Amino acid sequence: MSAQQTLQKPNSVAELKGMITAAGLRLPEQQERVARKMLARPDIVAFGTISSVAGECVVSPSTVVRVANALGFDTFRELKCFFQQHLRSISGASRPAISKIPAPVATH
Repeated sequence: MSAQQTLQKPNSVAELKGMITAAGLRLPEQQERVARKMLARPDIVAFGTISSVAGECVVSPSTVVRVANALGFDTFRELKCFFQQHLRSISGASRPAISKIPAPVATH
């Protein structure tokens, strides 16, 4: 399967990683560099812009957009939201639950 074919948008970063590492998905060298950097550093997509991601990966902004499209996303914004949701889910899972502390009882 080439990157030019339409892929179904992944539901999780694990699924995205599987798509990128699958033998059937072949991305051009620069696009693969972007995809691998996104997996290694999801924060650059979640909190960045097309230009900042491009700069981080040493590619053109249009290459970043092409990667988003090749991975099944309609826009970079959709990819960005995907990574934001991923970071929210892993940050919530790694924090211990805060139990409610009872309010002090006033004594008169």
